[in-house]
Amino acid sequence: MNSKNILASALVLGTVALGISSCSDDFLREKKNYGNFNQTTAYSDYNGAQERVNNLYYWMLPTSDGGDGNGTNKPNDWTPVGNPDKWSKSTEEFGGFSIFVNPEEEITYNYTTSNFDFFYVANDVYSPWGHIRNCNDVIENVEKSETINEEQKKELLGQAYFFRAYMYYHLVTIYGGVPIVDRVQDPILGKDGDGSDLIIPRQTTKDCIDFICQDFQRAAEMLPARWTNDANDFGRITSGLAQAFLGKTLLYWASPVFNRADDASRWENAYVANKAALEKLQAGGFGLTYQGNSGINAANWARQWMDYTGSDGSVSEAVFITLHNTKDNVSGQPDYGKYNRWEHSIRPRNANGGGGYTPTAEMVDLFPMADGLKPGESSIAYDKLKFWLNRDPRFYRTFAFPGVQWQWSEGGVSLSDPSLVGIIPTDVYTTGRNYSLWSYMWNDNEEDLTKVSTSNGYWADLLTQTSDKGSSHSVYVRKRTDDLHLHSTPFYEYINSQSNPKGFMKNAAPLLAMRYAEVLLNFAEAACGAGHYDEALRALQQIRARVGYTAEKNYGLPASIGSDRASLFAAILYERQIELAYEGNRYGDMHRWMLFDGGQGQGSIKPSWALTGFGGNTCSYLGVKPLNGTKRHQIVLYCTSVGATDPTTGLRPEALSLDEDMTYSNGVYNDEKVQKLAEFYQTYLARKDANLDGNDDALTIQYRPTYYFLGLRQNAMQTNPTLHQTVGWHDLGRNADGLFDPLSDTLP
Repeated sequence: MNSKNILASALVLGTVALGISSCSDDFLREKKNYGNFNQTTAYSDYNGAQERVNNLYYWMLPTSDGGDGNGTNKPNDWTPVGNPDKWSKSTEEFGGFSIFVNPEEEITYNYTTSNFDFFYVANDVYSPWGHIRNCNDVIENVEKSETINEEQKKELLGQAYFFRAYMYYHLVTIYGGVPIVDRVQDPILGKDGDGSDLIIPRQTTKDCIDFICQDFQRAAEMLPARWTNDANDFGRITSGLAQAFLGKTLLYWASPVFNRADDASRWENAYVANKAALEKLQAGGFGLTYQGNSGINAANWARQWMDYTGSDGSVSEAVFITLHNTKDNVSGQPDYGKYNRWEHSIRPRNANGGGGYTPTAEMVDLFPMADGLKPGESSIAYDKLKFWLNRDPRFYRTFAFPGVQWQWSEGGVSLSDPSLVGIIPTDVYTTGRNYSLWSYMWNDNEEDLTKVSTSNGYWADLLTQTSDKGSSHSVYVRKRTDDLHLHSTPFYEYINSQSNPKGFMKNAAPLLAMRYAEVLLNFAEAACGAGHYDEALRALQQIRARVGYTAEKNYGLPASIGSDRASLFAAILYERQIELAYEGNRYGDMHRWMLFDGGQGQGSIKPSWALTGFGGNTCSYLGVKPLNGTKRHQIVLYCTSVGATDPTTGLRPEALSLDEDMTYSNGVYNDEKVQKLAEFYQTYLARKDANLDGNDDALTIQYRPTYYFLGLRQNAMQTNPTLHQTVGWHDLGRNADGLFDPLSDTLP
């Protein structure tokens, strides 16, 4: 028997078509151990080879939990998807010092596994190199198969090439050049030479980029624009997705972190690739869902996470998707249930949710006003207390705040069930359909009234679920929610249990890991960089038009937009902040554009690293404030009077359904319910911004210049002594600074 144990523990067949009524869950029908597999039989026919490809999906599809990059506890622990992980906590989206921005902790070559660890992972089940080996195994065996026909080979190989490039994309954006392993290595000495060829040094970043692009290009040429058997194969990689990642790779390569001199040819290559991606996606039926039908306050924009093909099914927003189910886990069938945990995580405690995610005050305050312009640049005055008035339509579908409905379905669960006593405030609402969020704080003494803290007061409607004072928050991340008001057939099964699973955990909602909107914005940025300003502007206008901005008002864009490259770049990156908020993209954008410090300090690492393009400082070039030296806060709304109980009991107005006109001008409101909520805020509430980055105000964000290219950990250098350490990081073998230059086309 010719068998190989590719990974150290049993792998289970992955799922890419689960939980959607129109799609099959055939990927789960016959669960086998595809880590310990018989190579002779696995590739003996198309079905066996396809199971090996399905295994790549299981380990490498983005997961709803996202990942911190430690690579030690679950499949795909490296793709951020919007959760408050190390990536998002390094941006304006979430507070809390991540390892990347903690001023009191520095990453070094001997940092521990409790911190960031991606290049080297001792447990090869989760190692990127284990995933690459699996891809190579599929490629080698499918290519040499005599029983799989050429058309089938193209489909299988295209998927394997995509995932190999996808893994390398993540490695290279973090480290620069890494070893290129394009074949299965046999670790048994004597079977694969003398073992010397197992030790592969790092390749230049350019060689790695070329390798990644070659694989994505192969995948784009081999795969269909849309799979014929869409019911069974929906969720598989398409030619458009492969081309989109080719464009995304080249956009990263053109961005300042890699392109210090602003080489125009890189922007042009990214432009060509992203334009081709849009064409391939459109050929496969992908596009902006609900274009021309934004709904009230971007209601239909919000529906795309519940119905990504729109009301007429004409186009799909879901370019890269992970599907889920609500199946129960069964003995002998590990991970049969594949749940999307996002809904549970964002829902408040008093709905039996996970407690919710806290957006920063900085994110809330930076969203556009109703005319599309930034607060402070708009002619509409920004009221920081009534921050929800006169905002961009997407604001209302991204955040939840006191005085809004957030409907949900309890199914057959009675909210008066004894297990929910003290959790669900049934005196306030008796069904999830009439749930309203009133997330404000009150105090029982004057001394605590304005303390900048979330733990010195009581929170309304059991939001702290304790009789003692405790922390909660006033504003919640609402984006991607399965809102019963917009979607009458929820993906989740509501559970009254107080153990796992509970609340909204058992959820089949799809994860849109890449949307058509992102590809369109990738194209806009590349077109701007390449000097195709008209095309960049048109793409930006399409994004804005989808949520209700019109040509008559210049799509809410500044009148001077498109007149110069820097301001157009800035507008596109700002649009990415809004359109793609809490989807896992912001860290990558900040890293690409060096927005933590504008690229300052690079020349001190190595003179050739200094920015010579983009005015020598990307933040100044774009007109934005560096994140370094700042702190993040959360909005706390509190009652201005004190009392033993909630001082506003009986005074609340009717909560907003978000079907209302949220605008007003010169004190004149266009909706009576909106006016009453605004008056409630003005009469009874005040705002304070509490520190989200620790209690010491002297501590501010510090993203160190060396973090734009992470160094290798001690374990990696000891395992492969030929690996040169990155410039700016300590080389263990040489006991000196590293020699590998991620920005050089030559090797040390």
